[in-house]
Amino acid sequence: MRISAFGGVRRSYPNILVHRLSVPKWKACVRGRFSCMITRMTRHLLLALGRRFSLRRSLQNTLQDRRIWQASALLLVANSIVTVLGLIRTPVITWLIPKDEVGMLGVVGSWIPFLQLCSLSGLDSAAYNYIAKGQPWAFIVTTIYRLRWSLISSMGFLLGAIYWAWREQSGIAWIFVVTGIGFPLAIGMTASAGMLGAQERFRGLFWYRIFESLTDFAGFIPLAFSVWWISRVLTFYASNQIATGIMQLSVTLWLIRQVRRSDVKQMQVQQEREMIRYGKHLTTINGISVLQARSDALLVGLFMPLGTVADYSIAMLVYEQIRRLWGIFIAIRYPKLVRMPTKHQRRHIVLEGGMVWGGLITIGIVIAFLAQWLIPITLPKSYVSSLGYMNILIGTVLVGVPGGLAETYFRAQQDESNQYKMRLIAAAVGVIAPSLLIIRWAAYGAAYGRLLANLTLSILGIWLFVREPITKRSTPGME
Repeated sequence: MRISAFGGVRRSYPNILVHRLSVPKWKACVRGRFSCMITRMTRHLLLALGRRFSLRRSLQNTLQDRRIWQASALLLVANSIVTVLGLIRTPVITWLIPKDEVGMLGVVGSWIPFLQLCSLSGLDSAAYNYIAKGQPWAFIVTTIYRLRWSLISSMGFLLGAIYWAWREQSGIAWIFVVTGIGFPLAIGMTASAGMLGAQERFRGLFWYRIFESLTDFAGFIPLAFSVWWISRVLTFYASNQIATGIMQLSVTLWLIRQVRRSDVKQMQVQQEREMIRYGKHLTTINGISVLQARSDALLVGLFMPLGTVADYSIAMLVYEQIRRLWGIFIAIRYPKLVRMPTKHQRRHIVLEGGMVWGGLITIGIVIAFLAQWLIPITLPKSYVSSLGYMNILIGTVLVGVPGGLAETYFRAQQDESNQYKMRLIAAAVGVIAPSLLIIRWAAYGAAYGRLLANLTLSILGIWLFVREPITKRSTPGME
């Protein structure tokens, strides 16, 4: 302030003038920011509307695709037939074969997923990926490699037979011997289904599933004539193994002959090495997955009475029926998914995966209610105790679907890192939780341990799927 000539105080007007002159600039700045904010909000709104209409258009295209509906209907019919055959087969087994001997089948069934890894089972998934991209020769390469490595799995079962003989369980030991001898054909030669699915030959896949299920009835033929070797369950199981091996060998030779007659070029050495390397990674991932999803059954088979193992095996049969529905979705959509650009892959995983998940939840609830009524009627009364395990295992399938969707996306991207993260953490839960809970709650604790492992897989899968870098999302996939 300054002293004026009139003795008063005079304000310093230059500062006020500067302030007044700066007001238009401030207003212009505010207007600019407001305009930028409105522009940004409008852009986000338009993008959101665009995505909404894009998803709606994608959903309409999916629902109007006749090929999808035909393939889905065909495989659903196949699954329905297989389910009906299973509903016929299971009660007959429980009435013809003593419950303890049914438990023996559960014991060998709990070992198969672990020893199957020795045959490089992940090569089937790797070949499926390459066949879907237009390289059917991958089927022949995979078949040759798996036959060689199947011998290691066979040795594992023979060693298991020695272990059970040492425990004075001769019945289980003989079943392990039969499994080891028939493994290369009956269990190790499983790439045919992937070949048919990757080439979208769904009619062939339909008949493959039907004949595969019918081979499980071969064991009833000797029992119908009251003829068996050592025990009823051993004769039943050995007959099924022989029938399955003949079927698998016939289909494999037929597919190999078709590939050789076609004009498709053989895979280059570098491509073979890349596929085998990827198959080994997938085998490791599958091994981690087996630890996560099968440790409970192995623990039940090792430490629980054979009657409890039989109950758990019946519950596992229902569990596998719902798993087959998930397999139908993968068989139909994966060949298309792997050829899409990355941004379209993510959209279809979210959109179609959400629809499939909702459908599986509905089916799971219906199956759980029907089983409460059917199992006491169709099976002996001693199997009613399997209902509790069955309800837990149905819930296990449903909570694991989001994790399966995320893993399918990472597999299509050949993103091994995220697959390893998901499976390693879930496997740690899948081994630790059943091992601890089985001490307190027996077989129920093992089942709850599997449920916790699948829940962990889904939570982690969703988190990795959402946080994937934006730069990676824009990377084009295989056209």
